[in-house]
Amino acid sequence: MRKAGIFALALSAGLLPLGCNSSSTSPVSNAKEKIGEAAEATAAAAKAKRDEFAREMQKKLDELDTKIKALEQRASEAKGDAQKDLNDKVKVAKAKRDTAAKKLDELKEASHDRWEKVKDGVGNAFDDLKKAFD
Repeated sequence: MRKAGIFALALSAGLLPLGCNSSSTSPVSNAKEKIGEAAEATAAAAKAKRDEFAREMQKKLDELDTKIKALEQRASEAKGDAQKDLNDKVKVAKAKRDTAAKKLDELKEASHDRWEKVKDGVGNAFDDLKKAFD
C-alpha cells in the first residue's frame, strides 16, 4: 500500500510538467491584458470626445471671429461716440477672443484624463466672449 502511494506521488510529479504548457497564458496575465485593452479603449474614447469638443469650439471661435470683423466694420462706419463705443467693444471682444483661443489650445494639448477639467475653463471663456457681443 505504501509503495502504491509513493508510486502515485512519483507519477503525479512526473506528469505535472506536461500539464503546465508554457504557451498558454495564466489567468492573471490574461486579466492584465484585458485591463490594458480596456484602459486603451477608454483613453481612445476620451481622446475622441476631446477632439470632437475641440472641433465644435473651434467652429464657434471661427463664427465669433466673423462677428468681430463685422463689429470692426460697423465701428469704421460709425461716427463720434458710437464709433468710440464700438471700438471699445472690439477691443474687449478681441481680448476675450485671445483668452478663449488660449484655453482652446490648452484643451487640444490636454491629456485624455485631464481634458474634462480644462473643458470647463474653455466653456467659461467662450461664454465670456459671447457676452462681449450682447
